[in-house]
Amino acid sequence: MDEIFLKDEQETINFGKEFAKRLKGDEVICLLGDLGSGKTTFVKGLAEGLGIREGYQVRSPTFTIVNEYPTQRGRLIHIDLYRVEDFDVEQFVGEGIVVVEWARNLELCDCIIEFLFEGEGRRVVVNYSTS
Repeated sequence: MDEIFLKDEQETINFGKEFAKRLKGDEVICLLGDLGSGKTTFVKGLAEGLGIREGYQVRSPTFTIVNEYPTQRGRLIHIDLYRVEDFDVEQFVGEGIVVVEWARNLELCDCIIEFLFEGEGRRVVVNYSTS
């Protein structure tokens, strides 16, 4: 388990960029945290770190449920389950890096990142799967 404190949006983006360096390309990353805690901002940084293709911009998939982005390192599949009860995330596993906001089936996760409000910033707790 790792913990980091992020004081603002730019630090959250930078954290995402750095995190991207650790990825092989087929991970499932699950994001937990309240509304506005930095989950989509992290994905923006992750996409930058993966080399998101020109012309694409990371947006919250709250209403579309799934947004896919081509990157220099393969597909980034961004899923938001906030408004969805029953959704088969497994159909995307192995198709690229899958990031799931509001994940319910944490057994699929290679990594769980939790964003917690703390003072003026966010405390981020990163747990890696042991399997």
